[in-house]
Amino acid sequence: MKLISTAIFLLFLSGCSSVQPISFSPSQDYSVSVGSSLFDAVRIDVNDTSLFRKGKAIGFIRIEPVPEGSDSAEAFLNELKLSSESASTNTTPLNLPSGFTGFAAKNRNYVTGYLFSETHSDSILIFSFPEGDFDEIVKTVSAGI
Repeated sequence: MKLISTAIFLLFLSGCSSVQPISFSPSQDYSVSVGSSLFDAVRIDVNDTSLFRKGKAIGFIRIEPVPEGSDSAEAFLNELKLSSESASTNTTPLNLPSGFTGFAAKNRNYVTGYLFSETHSDSILIFSFPEGDFDEIVKTVSAGI
């Protein structure tokens, strides 16, 4: 069934000629829109959506549950931030809509966003895209559909 729905989705995308944003909602708590011109194929796994262009991965959208040992989503996010920071990786706070908290880590030409919804703090959203596309994508973060 999953294969059939993925095939239908890909056929739908191949018929789209405009550059409209397509919303991905990996859970009921999160939604992110990506311009259809950025990708030509999608692979959907449990809690993970990968986007491809010409056979190469260009980004992903992933949901990670907050581990049971963490005090909160915010504490887990702070742990991720500390582990992401290094001499070659810069982290910066994300300018997100009200109700969301997070940061971005830049490594080489990719930026990865880590955030959580303050109203649904049992999971975090992680997404990564090329630096030139990331800022437009992060503006589309909203509650899931």
